[in-house]
Amino acid sequence: MTARGRGQIALTASLASFRGLPGAASYCGSKAALRVYGEALRLDLAPQGVGVTVICPGFVVSRITAKNRFPMPFLMQAAPAARLIRQRLTRNPARIAFPLPTYGVSWLLGVLPPGLLDRVLMRAPRKG
Repeated sequence: MTARGRGQIALTASLASFRGLPGAASYCGSKAALRVYGEALRLDLAPQGVGVTVICPGFVVSRITAKNRFPMPFLMQAAPAARLIRQRLTRNPARIAFPLPTYGVSWLLGVLPPGLLDRVLMRAPRKG
């Protein structure tokens, strides 16, 4: 792509990348690493004409979400989620995060002081 001077890389992280959640340390940590890697890679490759977009979906119907035993707000079917991603990728955004209400909550959890949230999140339903 850099040799051609054009291209688009899409990396799939998760809204879980904004804050560590109980029972999901490995999942949240790996998605956070991928999100930050993609953000840095975008800056490195932009001058060479290659776009990088980090995709941060909320809950999408899949084999992973089928195992969850807790409420999943704004759970999306896979086909509409894929259409949304494909449509937005054409504009080379830095991030595609959806659905908006879950993104807002995830972002807020990521910027609030951990000491403020820890007691509340320790009582949250655990993944897996």
